[in-house]
Amino acid sequence: MSTDVAISEANTDAQRAEVQELFSRTFRGIAPNAIPAVKDDHLYAPLVLHYHDIETGQLAGAALTCRSQVAVGMTMMRRPEYAPVMDRHSELDLTAVAPAFRGRGVGSALVRAMEDRLRERGVRIWFGNATRDLETARLREFYTRHGFTVLPDSQPLPELLGRSWVLPTAEQPAFHFY
Repeated sequence: MSTDVAISEANTDAQRAEVQELFSRTFRGIAPNAIPAVKDDHLYAPLVLHYHDIETGQLAGAALTCRSQVAVGMTMMRRPEYAPVMDRHSELDLTAVAPAFRGRGVGSALVRAMEDRLRERGVRIWFGNATRDLETARLREFYTRHGFTVLPDSQPLPELLGRSWVLPTAEQPAFHFY
């Protein structure tokens, strides 16, 4: 299976709707607009990748990384604290692999492709978290295997690029990684 051909960016609203459907089937209670609309790309600078099985054309997996909500919120309030680092960070928000394709390297291929594209964009800090309702032991191993620093349960994300990236009112995830 050639991942170079199977992975591409979801740059249209129709492609993103297909990714949203996968995320909605995978994650309980996900917002119906979890994937930013194309018209909002200037705010979120999203990278939405989708992996289609070459033989069947079926969506096998997808991932979303974008500017953090903290940075976007500060920008919308016209507060300058995050302006110098807006394009130097990205938050891995969602990754999903359809059940029929799990264990075949789809998630790993998506993470590698995202890392390459983020590097091309000049992103220096890539971080995320795993919520308590997910398979945290498996995810902790996955992110560690892919070179992320995975923090102990409930340890806060440290300042990165001299900024805090966690909303103070946000529910604490199981763990953070960067």
